[in-house]
Amino acid sequence: MILCAGEALIDMLPRETPDGDAFLPVPGGAVFNTAIALGRLGAPVALHTGLSRDLFGRKLAQAMADSDVENRAALSDRPTTLAFVTLTDGHAQYAFYDEGTAGRMLGLADAPSMKGIEALFIGGISLATEPCARAYEGLAIGHQHLPMMIDPNIRPNFIAHEAAFRARLERLLHAADIVKLSDEDMAWLKMTPEDVLDHGAKVLCVTEGAKGVVAVTRRGTVRVKAQKVTVVDTVGAGDTFNAGFLAGLHRAGALAGLPEAAPADDILRDALDLGSRAAAVTVSRAGANPPWARELEAADAAGGD
Repeated sequence: MILCAGEALIDMLPRETPDGDAFLPVPGGAVFNTAIALGRLGAPVALHTGLSRDLFGRKLAQAMADSDVENRAALSDRPTTLAFVTLTDGHAQYAFYDEGTAGRMLGLADAPSMKGIEALFIGGISLATEPCARAYEGLAIGHQHLPMMIDPNIRPNFIAHEAAFRARLERLLHAADIVKLSDEDMAWLKMTPEDVLDHGAKVLCVTEGAKGVVAVTRRGTVRVKAQKVTVVDTVGAGDTFNAGFLAGLHRAGALAGLPEAAPADDILRDALDLGSRAAAVTVSRAGANPPWARELEAADAAGGD
Protein backbone atom coordinates (compact mmCIF):
# COMPACT_ATOMS: atom_id res chain seq x y z
CA MET A 1 0.00 0.00 0.00
CA ILE A 2 1.15 3.55 -0.81
CA LEU A 3 0.79 6.09 2.01
CA CYS A 4 0.19 9.68 0.92
CA ALA A 5 1.03 12.15 3.69
CA GLY A 6 0.09 15.82 3.43
CA GLU A 7 -2.71 18.34 3.20
CA ALA A 8 -6.40 17.73 2.64
CA LEU A 9 -8.40 20.93 2.26
CA ILE A 10 -11.36 22.51 0.54
CA ASP A 11 -10.78 24.26 -2.77
CA MET A 12 -13.22 27.14 -3.15
CA LEU A 13 -13.67 27.14 -6.93
CA PRO A 14 -14.99 30.27 -8.70
CA ARG A 15 -18.42 30.01 -10.25
CA GLU A 16 -20.76 32.45 -11.93
CA THR A 17 -24.38 32.47 -10.77
CA PRO A 18 -27.42 34.54 -11.75
CA ASP A 19 -26.85 36.53 -8.55
CA GLY A 20 -23.14 37.16 -9.19
CA ASP A 21 -19.81 35.48 -8.59
CA ALA A 22 -19.67 32.66 -6.03
CA PHE A 23 -17.37 29.89 -4.80
CA LEU A 24 -18.08 26.15 -4.86
CA PRO A 25 -16.49 24.09 -2.04
CA VAL A 26 -14.72 21.03 -3.48
CA PRO A 27 -12.42 18.52 -1.73
CA GLY A 28 -8.80 19.17 -2.66
CA GLY A 29 -5.22 19.68 -1.61
CA ALA A 30 -2.19 18.44 -3.53
CA VAL A 31 -1.55 15.30 -1.49
CA PHE A 32 -5.26 14.58 -1.08
CA ASN A 33 -5.69 14.81 -4.87
CA THR A 34 -2.81 12.40 -5.42
CA ALA A 35 -4.35 9.90 -3.00
CA ILE A 36 -7.78 10.20 -4.67
CA ALA A 37 -6.26 9.67 -8.11
CA LEU A 38 -4.29 6.64 -6.91
CA GLY A 39 -7.44 5.09 -5.51
CA ARG A 40 -9.36 5.69 -8.72
CA LEU A 41 -6.52 4.17 -10.77
CA GLY A 42 -6.73 1.00 -8.71
CA ALA A 43 -3.59 1.34 -6.59
CA PRO A 44 -3.85 0.43 -2.90
CA VAL A 45 -3.54 3.75 -1.08
CA ALA A 46 -4.01 5.37 2.32
CA LEU A 47 -3.96 9.05 3.31
CA HIS A 48 -2.45 10.56 6.45
CA THR A 49 -3.41 14.15 7.13
CA GLY A 50 -4.90 16.37 9.80
CA LEU A 51 -8.66 16.10 9.34
CA SER A 52 -11.36 18.19 11.00
CA ARG A 53 -14.58 16.81 12.41
CA ASP A 54 -16.40 19.80 10.90
CA LEU A 55 -18.68 19.83 7.86
CA PHE A 56 -15.80 20.14 5.41
CA GLY A 57 -13.76 17.45 7.17
CA ARG A 58 -16.66 15.03 6.82
CA LYS A 59 -16.88 15.97 3.13
CA LEU A 60 -13.19 15.13 2.70
CA ALA A 61 -13.57 11.81 4.54
CA GLN A 62 -16.51 10.85 2.34
CA ALA A 63 -14.56 11.71 -0.79
CA MET A 64 -11.75 9.43 0.38
CA ALA A 65 -14.16 6.56 0.98
CA ASP A 66 -15.81 7.09 -2.39
CA SER A 67 -12.45 6.77 -4.19
CA ASP A 68 -11.16 3.72 -2.30
CA VAL A 69 -8.64 5.63 -0.16
CA GLU A 70 -8.01 4.22 3.31
CA ASN A 71 -8.35 6.92 5.97
CA ARG A 72 -5.36 7.17 8.32
CA ALA A 73 -5.99 10.79 9.28
CA ALA A 74 -5.55 12.35 12.70
CA LEU A 75 -8.91 13.84 13.71
CA SER A 76 -9.39 17.11 15.60
CA ASP A 77 -12.04 19.75 16.30
CA ARG A 78 -10.02 22.47 14.56
CA PRO A 79 -11.42 23.89 11.30
CA THR A 80 -10.59 22.76 7.77
CA THR A 81 -8.10 24.67 5.62
CA LEU A 82 -9.73 26.63 2.77
CA ALA A 83 -8.03 27.53 -0.52
CA PHE A 84 -9.79 30.15 -2.62
CA VAL A 85 -8.98 29.62 -6.29
CA THR A 86 -8.78 32.23 -9.03
CA LEU A 87 -8.29 31.26 -12.66
CA THR A 88 -6.36 33.16 -15.32
CA ASP A 89 -6.60 31.53 -18.75
CA GLY A 90 -7.37 28.27 -16.97
CA HIS A 91 -4.29 28.44 -14.73
CA ALA A 92 -5.04 28.35 -11.01
CA GLN A 93 -3.80 30.69 -8.32
CA TYR A 94 -4.57 30.15 -4.64
CA ALA A 95 -5.25 32.16 -1.49
CA PHE A 96 -4.96 29.91 1.56
CA TYR A 97 -6.78 30.30 4.88
CA ASP A 98 -4.79 27.98 7.09
CA GLU A 99 -4.09 29.45 10.55
CA GLY A 100 -4.93 27.07 13.38
CA THR A 101 -6.55 24.45 11.17
CA ALA A 102 -6.69 20.69 11.63
CA GLY A 103 -4.20 20.20 8.85
CA ARG A 104 -1.79 22.93 9.92
CA MET A 105 -1.65 21.84 13.57
CA LEU A 106 -0.77 18.19 12.91
CA GLY A 107 2.10 17.12 15.17
CA LEU A 108 4.72 14.41 15.49
CA ALA A 109 2.50 12.61 18.01
CA ASP A 110 -0.17 12.18 15.31
CA ALA A 111 1.96 9.80 13.21
CA PRO A 112 -0.17 7.13 11.50
CA SER A 113 -0.01 3.36 11.64
CA MET A 114 2.51 2.13 9.06
CA LYS A 115 1.05 -1.37 8.92
CA GLY A 116 1.07 -2.64 5.35
CA ILE A 117 2.77 0.48 3.95
CA GLU A 118 5.19 -0.31 1.12
CA ALA A 119 5.86 3.17 -0.30
CA LEU A 120 5.47 6.79 0.78
CA PHE A 121 4.42 9.96 -1.04
CA ILE A 122 4.82 13.39 0.57
CA GLY A 123 4.70 16.99 -0.57
CA GLY A 124 2.45 19.99 -1.05
CA ILE A 125 2.00 23.12 1.03
CA SER A 126 2.22 21.00 4.19
CA LEU A 127 6.01 21.11 3.87
CA ALA A 128 5.98 24.92 4.11
CA THR A 129 3.98 25.50 7.32
CA GLU A 130 4.61 24.67 10.96
CA PRO A 131 4.03 22.56 12.91
CA CYS A 132 2.74 20.08 10.32
CA ALA A 133 5.91 20.40 8.21
CA ARG A 134 7.96 18.96 11.08
CA ALA A 135 5.50 16.08 11.41
CA TYR A 136 5.66 15.15 7.72
CA GLU A 137 9.43 15.53 7.61
CA GLY A 138 9.74 13.31 10.69
CA LEU A 139 7.55 10.67 9.05
CA ALA A 140 9.67 10.74 5.89
CA ILE A 141 13.07 10.74 7.55
CA GLY A 142 11.97 8.01 9.93
CA HIS A 143 10.99 5.73 7.03
CA GLN A 144 13.82 6.23 4.57
CA HIS A 145 13.92 2.47 4.05
CA LEU A 146 10.64 2.74 2.13
CA PRO A 147 10.51 3.77 -1.54
CA MET A 148 9.64 7.47 -1.38
CA MET A 149 8.38 10.10 -3.81
CA ILE A 150 8.29 13.81 -3.05
CA ASP A 151 6.58 16.66 -4.91
CA PRO A 152 7.09 19.93 -3.00
CA ASN A 153 4.55 21.68 -5.29
CA ILE A 154 6.21 24.99 -4.45
CA ARG A 155 3.93 27.99 -3.80
CA PRO A 156 6.36 30.90 -3.22
CA ASN A 157 3.63 33.22 -1.87
CA PHE A 158 2.80 30.64 0.81
CA ILE A 159 6.36 30.29 2.14
CA ALA A 160 6.77 32.49 5.21
CA HIS A 161 10.30 31.34 6.11
CA GLU A 162 12.18 30.65 2.90
CA ALA A 163 15.51 29.67 4.48
CA ALA A 164 13.85 27.07 6.73
CA PHE A 165 11.81 25.74 3.80
CA ARG A 166 14.86 25.38 1.57
CA ALA A 167 16.73 23.60 4.38
CA ARG A 168 13.83 21.18 4.85
CA LEU A 169 13.69 20.42 1.14
CA GLU A 170 17.43 19.81 1.17
CA ARG A 171 16.98 17.15 3.84
CA LEU A 172 13.98 15.58 2.13
CA LEU A 173 15.69 15.44 -1.25
CA HIS A 174 18.35 13.29 0.37
CA ALA A 175 15.63 10.90 1.58
CA ALA A 176 13.59 10.67 -1.65
CA ASP A 177 13.93 8.07 -4.42
CA ILE A 178 11.64 9.93 -6.85
CA VAL A 179 11.43 13.71 -7.05
CA LYS A 180 8.75 15.46 -9.13
CA LEU A 181 9.25 19.12 -9.94
CA SER A 182 7.66 21.47 -12.43
CA ASP A 183 9.92 23.57 -14.60
CA GLU A 184 8.85 26.53 -12.43
CA ASP A 185 9.88 24.62 -9.28
CA MET A 186 13.30 23.94 -10.80
CA ALA A 187 13.76 27.63 -11.52
CA TRP A 188 12.74 28.62 -7.98
CA LEU A 189 15.10 26.06 -6.44
CA LYS A 190 17.92 27.15 -8.78
CA MET A 191 18.80 23.50 -9.29
CA THR A 192 19.71 21.44 -12.33
CA PRO A 193 18.59 17.82 -12.84
CA GLU A 194 22.12 16.75 -11.95
CA ASP A 195 21.86 18.62 -8.65
CA VAL A 196 18.69 16.70 -7.75
CA LEU A 197 20.21 13.34 -8.64
CA ASP A 198 23.34 14.21 -6.65
CA HIS A 199 21.12 14.42 -3.57
CA GLY A 200 20.33 10.72 -4.00
CA ALA A 201 17.14 10.56 -6.08
CA LYS A 202 17.00 7.68 -8.56
CA VAL A 203 14.41 9.42 -10.76
CA LEU A 204 13.60 13.08 -11.34
CA CYS A 205 10.34 13.84 -13.14
CA VAL A 206 10.10 17.35 -14.60
CA THR A 207 6.70 18.46 -15.86
CA GLU A 208 6.82 21.10 -18.58
CA GLY A 209 3.15 21.96 -19.14
CA ALA A 210 2.09 21.61 -22.76
CA LYS A 211 5.51 20.22 -23.69
CA GLY A 212 4.99 17.06 -21.63
CA VAL A 213 7.15 15.41 -18.97
CA VAL A 214 10.66 14.02 -18.80
CA ALA A 215 12.16 11.48 -16.40
CA VAL A 216 15.86 11.96 -15.71
CA THR A 217 18.06 9.18 -14.33
CA ARG A 218 21.79 8.50 -14.25
CA ARG A 219 21.30 6.55 -17.50
CA GLY A 220 19.75 9.45 -19.39
CA THR A 221 16.25 10.77 -20.09
CA VAL A 222 12.84 9.40 -21.04
CA ARG A 223 10.32 11.86 -22.46
CA VAL A 224 6.57 11.63 -23.04
CA LYS A 225 4.63 14.32 -24.88
CA ALA A 226 1.59 15.95 -23.31
CA GLN A 227 -1.82 14.75 -24.42
CA LYS A 228 -3.67 17.24 -26.62
CA VAL A 229 -6.92 18.26 -24.89
CA THR A 230 -9.04 21.34 -24.38
CA VAL A 231 -8.00 22.73 -21.00
CA VAL A 232 -10.80 23.77 -18.65
CA ASP A 233 -8.44 24.44 -15.74
CA THR A 234 -5.18 23.06 -14.34
CA VAL A 235 -6.39 22.34 -10.80
CA GLY A 236 -5.00 18.95 -9.72
CA ALA A 237 -3.09 18.27 -12.95
CA GLY A 238 0.32 17.71 -11.37
CA ASP A 239 -1.20 15.74 -8.50
CA THR A 240 -2.92 13.41 -10.95
CA PHE A 241 0.34 12.95 -12.85
CA ASN A 242 2.02 11.92 -9.60
CA ALA A 243 -0.65 9.31 -9.00
CA GLY A 244 -0.49 7.96 -12.54
CA PHE A 245 3.29 7.69 -12.38
CA LEU A 246 3.20 5.88 -9.02
CA ALA A 247 0.33 3.65 -10.16
CA GLY A 248 2.32 2.73 -13.26
CA LEU A 249 5.35 1.76 -11.20
CA HIS A 250 3.13 -0.19 -8.81
CA ARG A 251 1.53 -2.14 -11.67
CA ALA A 252 4.99 -3.00 -12.98
CA GLY A 253 6.19 -4.16 -9.55
CA ALA A 254 8.92 -1.53 -9.77
CA LEU A 255 8.44 0.37 -6.49
CA ALA A 256 10.29 -2.05 -4.22
CA GLY A 257 13.57 -1.74 -6.12
CA LEU A 258 13.68 2.06 -6.05
CA PRO A 259 15.98 2.44 -3.06
CA GLU A 260 18.64 0.61 -5.08
CA ALA A 261 18.21 1.82 -8.67
CA ALA A 262 15.91 3.54 -11.15
CA PRO A 263 13.40 1.32 -13.01
CA ALA A 264 14.16 0.35 -16.59
CA ASP A 265 13.42 2.92 -19.28
CA ASP A 266 10.44 1.01 -20.70
CA ILE A 267 8.84 0.90 -17.24
CA LEU A 268 9.48 4.62 -16.76
CA ARG A 269 7.99 5.39 -20.17
CA ASP A 270 4.82 3.45 -19.39
CA ALA A 271 4.50 5.15 -15.98
CA LEU A 272 5.06 8.59 -17.51
CA ASP A 273 2.45 7.82 -20.14
CA LEU A 274 -0.12 6.75 -17.55
CA GLY A 275 0.53 9.90 -15.53
CA SER A 276 0.26 12.09 -18.63
CA ARG A 277 -2.98 10.49 -19.83
CA ALA A 278 -4.57 10.72 -16.39
CA ALA A 279 -3.55 14.37 -16.01
CA ALA A 280 -4.99 15.16 -19.44
CA VAL A 281 -8.40 13.98 -18.26
CA THR A 282 -8.15 16.10 -15.12
CA VAL A 283 -7.38 19.33 -16.99
CA SER A 284 -10.22 18.66 -19.42
CA ARG A 285 -12.83 19.08 -16.67
CA ALA A 286 -13.39 21.56 -13.88
CA GLY A 287 -11.55 21.20 -10.59
CA ALA A 288 -9.43 18.31 -9.35
CA ASN A 289 -11.49 15.41 -10.69
CA PRO A 290 -9.04 12.59 -11.57
CA PRO A 291 -10.12 9.77 -13.87
CA TRP A 292 -11.00 6.23 -12.88
CA ALA A 293 -9.02 3.40 -14.44
CA ARG A 294 -12.13 2.35 -16.34
CA GLU A 295 -12.29 5.78 -18.02
CA LEU A 296 -8.76 5.43 -19.34
CA GLU A 297 -9.44 1.85 -20.42
CA ALA A 298 -12.55 2.98 -22.29
CA ALA A 299 -10.58 5.77 -23.99
CA ASP A 300 -7.87 3.28 -25.00
CA ALA A 301 -10.47 0.92 -26.42
CA ALA A 302 -12.15 3.72 -28.34
CA GLY A 303 -8.81 4.81 -29.74
CA GLY A 304 -8.09 1.33 -30.96
CA ASP A 305 -11.35 1.02 -32.89
